[in-house]
Amino acid sequence: MNFIKVLKIKKISLYFLFFCFTFQSEVIAQFPNFTNSVISTSWDEVEGFVWDSTGQQYVWEKGGKVWVVDTSGNKLAAPLLDITEEVGNWRDHGLNGFALDPDFRTNGFFYLFYTVDRHHLINFGTPAYNPTVNTFFQATIARVTRYTADSATNFTTTIPGSRFILIGETKKTGIPIVFESHSGGSLIFGADKSLFVSTGDGGSYTFVDGGSGSTYWSQALNDSIIRPKENVGAFRAQMVDCLNGKILRINPLNGDGLNSNPYFDNSEPRSPKSRVWALGFRNPFRMTLRPGTGEADITAGNPGTLYIGDVGWDNWEDLNVCNAPKQNFGWPLYEGLTPQIGYTNLNTQNQDAPNPLFGTSGCTRPYFRFKELLIQDTEDPLRSLKILAILHS
Repeated sequence: MNFIKVLKIKKISLYFLFFCFTFQSEVIAQFPNFTNSVISTSWDEVEGFVWDSTGQQYVWEKGGKVWVVDTSGNKLAAPLLDITEEVGNWRDHGLNGFALDPDFRTNGFFYLFYTVDRHHLINFGTPAYNPTVNTFFQATIARVTRYTADSATNFTTTIPGSRFILIGETKKTGIPIVFESHSGGSLIFGADKSLFVSTGDGGSYTFVDGGSGSTYWSQALNDSIIRPKENVGAFRAQMVDCLNGKILRINPLNGDGLNSNPYFDNSEPRSPKSRVWALGFRNPFRMTLRPGTGEADITAGNPGTLYIGDVGWDNWEDLNVCNAPKQNFGWPLYEGLTPQIGYTNLNTQNQDAPNPLFGTSGCTRPYFRFKELLIQDTEDPLRSLKILAILHS
């Protein structure tokens, strides 16, 4: 499988970081003709904000609240939604993503991406559940849900009972959270009104994570949050049949993958592979759709061009352009355009890629290694064969 990394990547040196922290007052100074204006205060960890077609604003906070700011700039006294009891707000995790439906002022639909508090995930609906208890730094899932705002209140309240889970109905079907970071969390709509979801690899940022390291993998296996074949750390980003490290494209009405997705399986429309649009991401925390791209027909498979900000590791920060399905952006074998030596040195096998030569002519390896399945694109038609020859030597 070839991959494409299609936009300039910026390197951040330790010297630059030192400069930023040491001379902070210089770094944050405004350019000429720019000014700072305080619009509002008394917020708690705002993750983002959007406007509907009337100019009414919707602000979401990491802890699990969504607020409405009216067209006069007044923050309403009560939130549109408060799911703090369900949201796991720790480290990078929380209510990371929010989107209004393209037809919001007609249908009232809005969408959330959040990490589920483990205590809520495991115990909700049982005698062991306590709404005041939170369980952090343990395995859990991220969820994508839809609610409906009430037109009778000018879309400032949520209709009771309107919650619908698109991804993550159970601990087995959610986006695995196996570390204190790398959950992802951006939600945007394509030109065809399909819903894009960005997800992190769930791997560790402290060491080369090829599985079974100092993450929550054992607990995740025991709870069926990940399957045995997914105990490969950051390599989950390279597994097509896995929700981690991906851009997903789903039907916003029911959460199914769309039949114009590249790996769609008609017999399993809710499977991970049916939902995958692109792969090979570390932590694609934010993305946006380039205006003027894509087409309205959802069956055409042309939702538009995505600009994706993927949080890098040691050397690079990625800004990727995804203008077609099935593109692979390389992580963890590549960081930017550069091979990530820590991961290319691993011999981790992809159990979704059986070796047809296993058991013949002395071949003892049942699966291909991840590093054998991803080769940097090149104009040299023989280069891929040369690399594979070296890997197998």
